[in-house]
Amino acid sequence: MVFRSEACQTLQMTPPSHLTPISRGLSRKCPACGEGKLFSGYLKLNATCETCGAHWDHERAADGPAWLTVLLLGPLFVAIIFLVAMTTTLPPWIALPPLLVLMFGIALTLLAFLKGAWLGMLYHMERSRGER
Repeated sequence: MVFRSEACQTLQMTPPSHLTPISRGLSRKCPACGEGKLFSGYLKLNATCETCGAHWDHERAADGPAWLTVLLLGPLFVAIIFLVAMTTTLPPWIALPPLLVLMFGIALTLLAFLKGAWLGMLYHMERSRGER
């Protein structure tokens, strides 16, 4: 990942705090400047930020965002399935399909935002390593 400190100087930006790149990524904006779009599609990264020129074409989030999504939503989904199974009088083949659609929708929506936050965290870690 290439970080452009000169871009920050050109735009008269102050260096972000520890959580700023993560919150910028969570909003699907460039973690470096907070202005440009980080994604060109659902999970496809832009090659570079159109505002500050930060390069994202070689950044690999790998399985981190998916792992974090499962870690956050897994216990919630288990509790929901348990409650539905214990409280409903409907047969499982009627009660579970709408619940599964809802859970997939929530997981896929959250995945897109967590990938941005994950990239913001990677950006912050790389920037912190470069300042030492």
